[in-house]
Amino acid sequence: MNRRTAAPTLALTLLTLTLAACGRPAAPATPAPTEDPASGNVTDTVSHGEHSLAAPGPDRSRLPGGAALGPATVTPGLRVQALPANVQPDRVALKVLVLSSGPGDYGVGAARALLDQSGIPHDVLDASRAPLTMDTLIAPDGSGRYQGVVLTDGALIMNPGDGTYPSALDSAEWAALFEYERTFRVRQLTLYGAPGTVPEDYGLRYVPGAETSTTSLRLNADGQGVFGDLKTAAIPILYAYTYPSALQGVPGVTTQVLATDPAGRVLAATSTSADGRERLILTSAQNAALLHSQLLGRGLAQWLTRGVHLGEHRRFLQVDIDDVFIAGDHLTSNLTLTTPFRLSGTDLLNVRAQQDRLRGSYPAAPNFRYALMFNGGGANTGVPTLCSNLPWLTRDLLSSVARCLNTQFDWVNHTLDHPRMDVMPLSTADAQIRDNLTVGTKLGLRMSRASLVTGEHSGLGFMDPNDDGTRNEEDAGPKQDLGLTRSNPNLLSAALGNGVTFLASDHSVASHRDAQCPSCGVPHPLRPELFLVPRWPNGVAYHVTTPDEATAFYNSLYGPGGRFPYWDRNLTYAEFLDRESDQGLSHVLSGAAFPHFMHQPNLRQYAGGKSLSTDWVQATLAKYSTYSTLPLNTLRWDDLGAHVRRHTAELKARAAGTLSGTWNRAAGTVRLTSSAGTVPVTLTGASSGALYGGVRTARYDLSGSLDVPVTPR
Repeated sequence: MNRRTAAPTLALTLLTLTLAACGRPAAPATPAPTEDPASGNVTDTVSHGEHSLAAPGPDRSRLPGGAALGPATVTPGLRVQALPANVQPDRVALKVLVLSSGPGDYGVGAARALLDQSGIPHDVLDASRAPLTMDTLIAPDGSGRYQGVVLTDGALIMNPGDGTYPSALDSAEWAALFEYERTFRVRQLTLYGAPGTVPEDYGLRYVPGAETSTTSLRLNADGQGVFGDLKTAAIPILYAYTYPSALQGVPGVTTQVLATDPAGRVLAATSTSADGRERLILTSAQNAALLHSQLLGRGLAQWLTRGVHLGEHRRFLQVDIDDVFIAGDHLTSNLTLTTPFRLSGTDLLNVRAQQDRLRGSYPAAPNFRYALMFNGGGANTGVPTLCSNLPWLTRDLLSSVARCLNTQFDWVNHTLDHPRMDVMPLSTADAQIRDNLTVGTKLGLRMSRASLVTGEHSGLGFMDPNDDGTRNEEDAGPKQDLGLTRSNPNLLSAALGNGVTFLASDHSVASHRDAQCPSCGVPHPLRPELFLVPRWPNGVAYHVTTPDEATAFYNSLYGPGGRFPYWDRNLTYAEFLDRESDQGLSHVLSGAAFPHFMHQPNLRQYAGGKSLSTDWVQATLAKYSTYSTLPLNTLRWDDLGAHVRRHTAELKARAAGTLSGTWNRAAGTVRLTSSAGTVPVTLTGASSGALYGGVRTARYDLSGSLDVPVTPR
């Protein structure tokens, strides 16, 4: 794995800024980082193509200072819409309706992300173009089409560009929506609302001069009842325009404050209207990339659906360490390559201790486990088992310690010698996969045998288009995303021939992920029996072993004199960790089960009980544990691949309209229906099933229909 000394050539995809306040020219929207995490990656295309760096973040100096919601006006409707005669108010489909104010509505992405995090199916209606009618809301059999309604902003304000703020719904449409919600007992979530009385009154009033884009939110006891997984720590609200509000008594309206700012002003509240409808309003702008939106999402989804919905909200912390047993590049703090670095047996013993310490220190991660992607060509299978630092008793302490710690990590096939597999004959590919499994077996490693990580994610179409195999390791030309159809068919055949089902892919490569489904994996188009699980890149460079080395390389890219200047100063290691763990926290909160990948030099014990990898994990866990108690799952790779594949199949079936659920609230059951053969289905709120974060979830392989008892919250 020794590479040339040339510094990597990086192709930086800059984070775009999205606006978060209805797109009004007179009221510039609150911006946030792009909602597609993939667009925030930097891919090393020359020196070490498997390593992709996460971009440092948005240019905060370019963020607008504020955005205001104008005074909404509602056009009178032409006709009153009546309920159909056959209405069945106890029956609703397990689907949510998102109402949008039209093109440029920032809130659509936030609403989608909130629902996607919990796997909740939803439709989006552009109310500026499509009328909202009773037929939109009620099926021909009289059942409700939606179990919940999300308003991207409280009045669905459009942007005609003339200084007015008309609602996308007229008075008749608002009346129809409210009548549907009342009749079918459907809750309404307003993702962002200013205090006022149009189109309805929540019992909140404007506080002059309180508007801000920087504040914090703290839950009260009632708020903790809604957001049951969150702690009492104040949640920062940054880059999101906010209307801290005052409570106002309104006849017939009952308003319950859930969260306040440091001055005690209202930032979130539930409110029951005079006709009995249940509503929840947030007075801060929302965006999928902002911390407060990510943290509040689970509780909002549970409240909106009464805890009964298709899909589940589950979080993961998966960390892969590539290249174990072989030596790799080592960059000094002077930015020069030195003697290649290979993890030592002492380092590996320390990794086990660090892993144990993380489990004991953070109750949210009691089962955290590193996955070690190993290259057996660098191991020695003829050494004894050693569980302590006694190097004189063995020819290779790392291999001896690996024997001892054979069950402490998830050992995953990374090929025997780490060759690039873009152009490779079948016999060579087969030997690389098979012989590495043989080494793992001889060492007694507990392996995820159905999983494979190729060197540099090679063989999957991200390659030098001129590579003919004769200069396979020479970095002759930059890699390009040629698509999965340019995968090496010999690699695919060799993988299947050796029992591989799950292949790791690089999330920073567009063809290696599903842009339409942020938490899905990808069945390989040439061999659908193989399933790709994307891995997130990490800003800890592949060839650094100490804090000084890590920050020197990072600052050579993003510091004031770097190749891609971003920060106004060189960052310290503490600042670097803070930025990188922000990205890790965002990924964890997304609910996607993808691993982050780092490399064996990052596990070097640079000081007593410390390594770069564990520093990053600890920083991420510390932030997560400040806010949430929801347990983090860490699965072995074979189980992880099976989980992502099942999750993907379920979401694709729902998107195709072949998997659905209908809640009969009178009977206390949900009827699950598959119209296209057997598909996996997950139901949150089932009366029996696995308990996670205080919520029961049941899983089925469904063919036809099944009635399941549920317990709403």
